[in-house]
Amino acid sequence: MGDKPTAAFVLALIGGIFVLIGGIFQAFIGAAISSFGGTSGTTGAPELGSTVAILGILGLIFGIIMMLGGIMMYTKPTSHTMWGVIVLILSLISFATSSFGGFFIGFLLGLIGGILALTFKPTMAPGAMPPPMMSSSMPMGSAPMGSMGTNCKNCGASIPAGATRCPSCGASI
Repeated sequence: MGDKPTAAFVLALIGGIFVLIGGIFQAFIGAAISSFGGTSGTTGAPELGSTVAILGILGLIFGIIMMLGGIMMYTKPTSHTMWGVIVLILSLISFATSSFGGFFIGFLLGLIGGILALTFKPTMAPGAMPPPMMSSSMPMGSAPMGSMGTNCKNCGASIPAGATRCPSCGASI
């Protein structure tokens, strides 16, 4: 794990590319059905072709938004949840509308990428600890009960409460 949801980004991006390609393919097929079906005298072919083409164009739009979602969750990791939900929803919808979600591969990769974005937890820097909880009844500068650490007997560095080793020299407490 790191600072950015890299796996979610890669999967959402590749899934979006597949959904985009599937949408282009489906729009092309729909246009072909409309143009060839209208000349042969078959009833319903132009309408069917138009519907298929419109669903393909939706797939193209979904693919672009899924790729944008992958890029945004990587560049702004604080918004990973929102973009994960968007990628997840568009993956599910693309399965029903556009070439079975980009030949099923785009759907599957987008689904996994969205789930990874939702479950992403950024790691803290080594040695970094969240600030102690303060209450309004505590005087400024005092730490809450049980959160005060000790000093290392070996090097004198401050050791946080609950640690078993010194973060500075590694000596046992």
